[in-house]
Amino acid sequence: MRAWVFRQKGNPSSVLHLESEHPDPSTDAPAANKHKVLVKVHAASLNPIGFKSMGVAPIKWGQKVPAIPECDFSGTVAGGDLSGTGLQVGDAVFGIVPAQSVMKAGQGVLADYTLVEKHLVVKKPDNVSFEEASTFPLVTFTAYQMMMRTGGLKKGTGQRVFINGGSGGVGVYAVQLAKAYGAYVVTTCSPQSRDLVQSLGPDEILDYKERDLVQQLTEKYKDKPFDMVFDTVGANSELYPKSPRYLKPKGHFLDIAGPHMDGSIWSLLSSAVVFAGRLARPRILGGTPRKYVFAMMEPEERELKEMAEFLREGKLKPIIDEVFPFEKAIDAYKRQMSGRAKGKVVVKVADA
Repeated sequence: MRAWVFRQKGNPSSVLHLESEHPDPSTDAPAANKHKVLVKVHAASLNPIGFKSMGVAPIKWGQKVPAIPECDFSGTVAGGDLSGTGLQVGDAVFGIVPAQSVMKAGQGVLADYTLVEKHLVVKKPDNVSFEEASTFPLVTFTAYQMMMRTGGLKKGTGQRVFINGGSGGVGVYAVQLAKAYGAYVVTTCSPQSRDLVQSLGPDEILDYKERDLVQQLTEKYKDKPFDMVFDTVGANSELYPKSPRYLKPKGHFLDIAGPHMDGSIWSLLSSAVVFAGRLARPRILGGTPRKYVFAMMEPEERELKEMAEFLREGKLKPIIDEVFPFEKAIDAYKRQMSGRAKGKVVVKVADA
C-alpha cells in the first residue's frame, strides 16, 4: 500500500517520504490486531503532534521509527474484528488512532489503510464529507478532555468559559462544543478571522491584537469571572499568572499548549521551570492561586458517539483550512506549520 513514512527524526520536509509498497497493516502480527477494524482511508487531518513527534524534542524522543504519522481519519470499513460494533464492510466511518499508539507502534493513518481499536471508530454521518469528518476526532476529544472531564463543564448550567484561540485547530471545535453544552463563551481571534469565529456562535469575541489581552480580560470580566479558562495557544505567558483577576477561585485554568518549545536545550529548560512553577509552587511562596491543568488527550467511546450525534444535528460543523492531495502531504505540513491555518489542514487519501 501507499504510505507516508519517516525513518529518522527531523522536519517533515526532510524525513517524510512516500513509499508505494509499504506493508498492509492487517498482515502484520495478526494476534496483536485482535479487536481492531481495518479501514481504507479516504482522508486524514493533520495535528501538531504529527510534526512534533517527527522532530521536536522532547516529544520526538518517545516516537518509534519507522512510523506512519497522524491520528485522525475517515474512510470505509475494509475488514477486521467487527463483532459488537454494528459495522459492516463498506460502511463509511471516522475515528482516531490515539497519538500514544502512533508513537509506540508507528502505525498512523497517513496511508491507504489503517488499523483502529474498534471502540474508536463510528459511522460517519451522511451530512458531512469524508474530508470534513476527518477533522473532528483529536481536537474535539481534546476539548472534551479539558472542558468536560477536567473542567467540569455540564450541559445546561450556563457556565462561563473563556477559550483563547477561537480560530485554531482546537479552538474552532472547543467554541462549538462549549456552546452545544449551553455555556456562555468568550473567545479570541485576529480581525482577519473574526467572520469565521463569529460563525461558530460565541457570545463575545476579543481582538487580541487590539491591546494587551490580560488587560482586556481584567477590565471586562473582573466582576463576571469565568468558571474555566481554556488556553489553546500558549503564547501569552501572563495569562495564567494573572488569571485570578478573571477566573473564579475554584475555577480551572486548562492548558494544552504549554510554554513555547522549539526543541533547543534552552527552551526545554525554561519550559521545565515554568511547568514546575505552575504545577508545584505553593501559594504561600507566590504561586498562582488557581488550579492549573496540563493534559494529554485520552479518547473515549461515549464521547466519539456524542460527537457523531452533534454532527448529525448540526451542532458541530467542520472548519477546513485547505485540502491537499495525498501526493502533496509535505505541502500540507508546511501549511500547518506556518501558523496561518484557520481550522484543520486535510490530506485527501482516496476518492469516495
